[in-house]
Amino acid sequence: MMDLDAAREALLDALTPVTETETVPLAHALGRVLAEDVHARSDVPPFPNSAMDGYAVRADDPALAAGAPLVVVDRSLAGRPARRAVGAGETVRIFTGAVLPDGADAVIAQEDATPLDADRVRLAPTARPGRFVRGAGGDVRRGEVVAARGTRVDARRLGLLAAAGVAALPVRRPLRVAVVTTGDELRDASATLAPGEIHDAGRYLLPALLRALPVHTVGPFHAPDDPGTLEQVLARAAGEADVIVSLGGVSVGEADHVRELLGRRGRVEFWSLAVKPGKPFTFGAFAGRPFLGLPGNPVSACVTFLLLARPALERLAGAAVTEPLAVPARLAAPVRKTPGRRDFQRGRLAPAPDGTLRVRAFERQDSNVLSTLADADCLLDLPRDAGDLPAEATVRVLPLAGLLAGG
Repeated sequence: MMDLDAAREALLDALTPVTETETVPLAHALGRVLAEDVHARSDVPPFPNSAMDGYAVRADDPALAAGAPLVVVDRSLAGRPARRAVGAGETVRIFTGAVLPDGADAVIAQEDATPLDADRVRLAPTARPGRFVRGAGGDVRRGEVVAARGTRVDARRLGLLAAAGVAALPVRRPLRVAVVTTGDELRDASATLAPGEIHDAGRYLLPALLRALPVHTVGPFHAPDDPGTLEQVLARAAGEADVIVSLGGVSVGEADHVRELLGRRGRVEFWSLAVKPGKPFTFGAFAGRPFLGLPGNPVSACVTFLLLARPALERLAGAAVTEPLAVPARLAAPVRKTPGRRDFQRGRLAPAPDGTLRVRAFERQDSNVLSTLADADCLLDLPRDAGDLPAEATVRVLPLAGLLAGG
């Protein structure tokens, strides 16, 4: 059985991102993957401005140091700069975000001001050069890279790009992912089940997982446990997509035909991982398309999707691939484990009184128990060679929020 880290490395090394690009307006760029570095078109902020409501002054003004009244010669508001410069013995009333007037190099907060009449004010001598002033380019300089190639544009990045004067972005075209489910026993969630049939959770689970990624989903397609029909379905999927992700048919049972078809119409790079749940994950190619074969069991499919298929699809989409966030936590109760496979058990995290994290694994870890997957907020990453673990042992934990969010 192949080690998970080795499988992930082999998977990523074998995949090449889509190369086609297009330019889209900033308003349509949410979720897209940048095809090249993007540079700021302007400084952020574009001019020195005030960080406070108050008075713009010269920090070295002798009148200010002496506590003498200053003459208010103008006002500077956001979008309406002052027309007068600040001279000796003078000040400009200024508001947050407004342009710092010529001659001024500091701002005194209005809390430190005592207005004397309509055009005179006494200010506390608290100024020093740059105090309460946001310098031009203090956040981003013109020409600076504000989004690197491979970045998936989110709302925060959109805000920065807009502030930097970027109106359009070069992005990769969306990766087309075909979803294929297999099995005679599967029926839609709306169906009334006959004996031996089950509702097809994967038909809904996998497309939902894909929505967090920069991809376009094709399908889902479904094929019964018939090799001829399965070949036709996979051929159609290969014709409509860049990559095929299937659920089921990758194990070693008499009705598992996927690996045989890959061997005949493509190749099998690896299958059988030292992972629980998810041992029969398969990577290869069919009709020239990369093929990611997830186990048919929805829990196993979800875990292997998050650990392997998701980074693979990010690589194919041209997005930057990062390691999943992992945190240490102490076991709130003992955990049972058999050595031999790296075990990802479902659990829940909670803070302990001492500020550390505690994690409790669900008692039911069978790969057919979807309820514990739905209730979990993390996966306990237990080493391949580990056996049973006592309460208070420290383990590595993967929060599901990070795994499910995408990048």
